Amino acid sequence: MSWVGKKSVKEHFKSLFPPKEQALSSSLSKERIQSILDAWVDGKGYRLPYRSVSEVAASMGLASSTLYRYFKADGSDFRSWRTRLRLEDAKQLLLDEPDTPVSLIGRRVGILDRSNFSRTFKEYTGLTPEAWRNKYKYFGI
Repeated sequence: MSWVGKKSVKEHFKSLFPPKEQALSSSLSKERIQSILDAWVDGKGYRLPYRSVSEVAASMGLASSTLYRYFKADGSDFRSWRTRLRLEDAKQLLLDEPDTPVSLIGRRVGILDRSNFSRTFKEYTGLTPEAWRNKYKYFGI
């Protein structure tokens, strides 16, 4: 992400995330919501172990109903999307940091419980994190 001019990071994010009252009272365009989500992904917000969609939405300056509607229109849901982001990030970390324990990789991407991380990772990739790391470590994908 490049910064134009001398705008601080704080000012940039303030412009992306309107005050909560504004977000709740106005209907945001799909493009605006996508812009907010893109900034959240760029900032690796999906790594934070939030407990609910409401907490995530509030951190973005959105109402949770806005997120639900946005993802429902695409035929998906926020939690599944966030999990995919976390697992794609974990796949890269497993290759980039071969000596980092799997449990730590899981925590770094926002999945705090090792067994939950391993189970979810296997459902997504067909392999456990350890097996995935061993299979792809020489390919550098």
